[in-house]
Amino acid sequence: MTIFLSVLGRIFKQPVNWVFMLIFPVIIAGLAYVNTSGDTVENDDVTAGMRFGVTDMDDSILSRTLVEQLKKRFTIQDVSEDDIAAVLTDSEVPWVLLIRDGYGPDILAGRVPELEGYSLTISDISSLGNVSAQNITRALMLLGTEDPAILAAWEKNSAVDVTILPTDSWDNIAFWLGFYGFISLYTSYFIIKTLIDDKRRGMPDRLGVLPQSTRSVLVQGTLAAFLATEVTAAFMLIALELLMGAVPNTAALFLLLSLYNLFSVGIVFALVSSLRDLGAASVVITMIATVFAMLGGLFWPLDLVPEFMKKLAWISPGYWLARGLGNIREITFEGFGLPILILACFSLIVLLFGGWKKIQPMEED
Repeated sequence: MTIFLSVLGRIFKQPVNWVFMLIFPVIIAGLAYVNTSGDTVENDDVTAGMRFGVTDMDDSILSRTLVEQLKKRFTIQDVSEDDIAAVLTDSEVPWVLLIRDGYGPDILAGRVPELEGYSLTISDISSLGNVSAQNITRALMLLGTEDPAILAAWEKNSAVDVTILPTDSWDNIAFWLGFYGFISLYTSYFIIKTLIDDKRRGMPDRLGVLPQSTRSVLVQGTLAAFLATEVTAAFMLIALELLMGAVPNTAALFLLLSLYNLFSVGIVFALVSSLRDLGAASVVITMIATVFAMLGGLFWPLDLVPEFMKKLAWISPGYWLARGLGNIREITFEGFGLPILILACFSLIVLLFGGWKKIQPMEED
């Protein structure tokens, strides 16, 4: 534990580490926000002229919040249940959203409420309206609470303080968050460079006279480096929350980033154990980060590459990071659970490799 705390303290004292732990994550979050904000304006311009009806049978603070959020993007007409057929027949609106009684209680109980839509013809407005309503509902479920004080405040103010991301914004955000996979390896390298400096000075060998093995010293230092990379992930999520106002499944997103951090630290750990030259370690890290990012689709969408490269992407941890980011809104095994499992396997492999390799002394430059 002494080695762990010592390494952790020295990591946090080095200014260059804070550049990677704090500044780069904030830059990524800012890029995601700036690019998504442009899409929001464009999408609002397109949907503002679209008109559909809403029948709110629940009339709760949450159902009214849903309607108010829809009004920010569409032209909404309030329709009573008895008038739905007449409104559709007279072609006053092409689609009517029906919010059943129990919408609010379902959300507070953690159940996904059922939304119904009625239309006489198939149109873009029915698709856009339904997807927007579902997206807003998911965001409201993140705020779901049974706290009497919060419920009373909502009812008193007749509003729920919530910012809803546009329906298609998360795909854009996920793309920019993919760059985290690229800088994570560099973050790990600079953070763990404290261990490399120790190795160059022969510190693990000198500590061999203590009742701790050289391997134990390196493992404790690696754990300290992993904890430091968790600061990076936390800062980026905080920046996203402050800029966007609503990040889906924050805990699941933090788990995904943490597993990628563990892989990054693990592969640097393996290099520290194996390589004898600091310059070689830097070159190898650059090559690994670039190849994994290119194969995994962190630099460009995989839709743009040939079919064989799409299959080749499966061997890249960056691909599974991007896949998990893209499916964070709907947690399923195939879309999110599988990336988590495979990233865990990647991390275990590199950590075991680093622990198995005989530690080589680091040569001076």
